[in-house]
Amino acid sequence: MSPDHSDHLLQSLLTNPAFRCWAEGKCPGDDAVWEEWAAGHEDGQAILKQAAGLVRALPVRDEHLTDEYIRRKVHETLQAAKREEQAQAGDKRDSFFPVFLSGWNVAASLLIVAGLCFALLRIYNRPQPAAKPVAALAPVHTWKEVANLERPFKYVQLPDGSSVVLHRNSTLKYPQAFAGAKREVHLTGEAFFEVTKNPNQPFIVYAGELIAKVHGTSFSIKAVADEKDITVAVKTGKVSVSGGRATSPLLLTRNQQATFERAQARLVRSALKSPVLLNIPIEDLEFNYSETPASEVFDALGKAYGVNITFDRNSLAHCSITATLGDEPLENKLRWLCTILEANYTMKEDSITITGNPCK
Repeated sequence: MSPDHSDHLLQSLLTNPAFRCWAEGKCPGDDAVWEEWAAGHEDGQAILKQAAGLVRALPVRDEHLTDEYIRRKVHETLQAAKREEQAQAGDKRDSFFPVFLSGWNVAASLLIVAGLCFALLRIYNRPQPAAKPVAALAPVHTWKEVANLERPFKYVQLPDGSSVVLHRNSTLKYPQAFAGAKREVHLTGEAFFEVTKNPNQPFIVYAGELIAKVHGTSFSIKAVADEKDITVAVKTGKVSVSGGRATSPLLLTRNQQATFERAQARLVRSALKSPVLLNIPIEDLEFNYSETPASEVFDALGKAYGVNITFDRNSLAHCSITATLGDEPLENKLRWLCTILEANYTMKEDSITITGNPCK
């Protein structure tokens, strides 16, 4: 099983209230349900055991997890990890998760269990806002338009946290808030998308005659007004693509491409060796790091998204990171990294500042 799919299954269990009820021992009658789930997935038994261990180790309250609550719990676990390391000096154990901060071994395992669990829950388990009465919604035509006329590529953060890397000579139009049943944006030109996962509110891109519908994935679209074709290339996840009323939808998966031929009003699917369509750095990056200095990780994120990330290099000089950040939008990546590093970040358009204590 691929690491991405294994991570997805683990995340789906951690954010499933029925699973947490069973893992905490409150729903013993569901044993057969979860045994059947494990039997139906490759490595299901191991993933089920791993997720249950996390739930039992770090019970999560039903209420909203505040940033202060997360920071406090991670700090508490960090202190416990240090004590554990001192008590078991000389022992050698395999880490339960990849080590984010090098040189700790056993202590790092405890920290990562806490950090990943709280980061995942903070990112994926935030309560959805209650539906608003129709009369209370923002005006239908409250739209924002961003144009990139000069830079090679420009970072745009959408209201739901989704990331867009907008190519030169391209325009993106989107509402001030995604208040309805769908998240809809309009693209003229070329852009790469990393969409925040929300199965209850599909994300739809209108690009000329082409319509791309997703729930949470990463993909590129090339829809230049005076070119004969419109193209979608999928990096991760699934994208449903249609070309207006003249064509039936195509479901694209990882490393697949669909081309809408304007003259014939038809869609053609093809396989890709890589999802590079726009020739911008982020398309070909997997964001996999192994004992990589934290400064290099933040530098790589800055180059990939076209943002300026500032931080104290001396403070991060002894911090190293091993992680697979995947196709999460930029802010989720930052939130995850800063939770683990016990750091903070602030964002203002395409400028990001990281602050925190030195690693020892």
